[in-house]
Amino acid sequence: MYNTSWRQMAAAIFNPPRDGKVSGIMDFPFQNAQEAINKWNSEGHHVTATHYYMSTMGHVLGTWVPELNCYAQWGKVYQRSKVTISAAVLVGGKDLTTVRVHDADKKSILELSAEMNAKVNDRRSGKDDEAMAKRKGLAVVPWPMRRWIFQGMRYLVYEMGFPLKGGLNKNMFGSMMVSNLGPLGLSYGIPALMPASNLAFVMAIGYVEQKPVVRDGEIVITTVLPVSGTF
Repeated sequence: MYNTSWRQMAAAIFNPPRDGKVSGIMDFPFQNAQEAINKWNSEGHHVTATHYYMSTMGHVLGTWVPELNCYAQWGKVYQRSKVTISAAVLVGGKDLTTVRVHDADKKSILELSAEMNAKVNDRRSGKDDEAMAKRKGLAVVPWPMRRWIFQGMRYLVYEMGFPLKGGLNKNMFGSMMVSNLGPLGLSYGIPALMPASNLAFVMAIGYVEQKPVVRDGEIVITTVLPVSGTF
């Protein structure tokens, strides 16, 4: 019950904090976005704040700050060949997996949401998740050999650039990752940079809510999306 495959692998992945990082939070104006989401959903689509934010970050990385779409290998920084946005998805109520959308900068919000919905349904039904199967295999390896094996695999994949079976490669987590803390009832949560991901930054969105803000010197109530990130 307590020792899920993710928790067992987390013990091998994370070390005590020793590297510098910066985290921050902000309220993203979401009034117009929420109205658009409500309109699309009334037409039969299934669009969420996660889909909207994934699409937003895809276009940001593809158009405005492509220099963030990079990865480190052998002490150097390299540009990724495409923009891939990933999202953490809860499976079975207790385990986490990752769903990716390739070429997110070239897809509309409706295209991205349809792809995400299909992939999430596949993952939750037990299909198309080689990486999760690989993780469960490593989770049964006795400690401390589990950490040694993980560190060896990470070195081969990220430092040497060798892809491994089970979908393990330098782009397995995409360009950046988005987590949605809203279903947990949280507005903010500082995400951690996971060593297994080789990502330059990670972001989390919270529960969409209404807040008082100052506009033109007056206090008004508007819809915001709480956003936090670490890089």
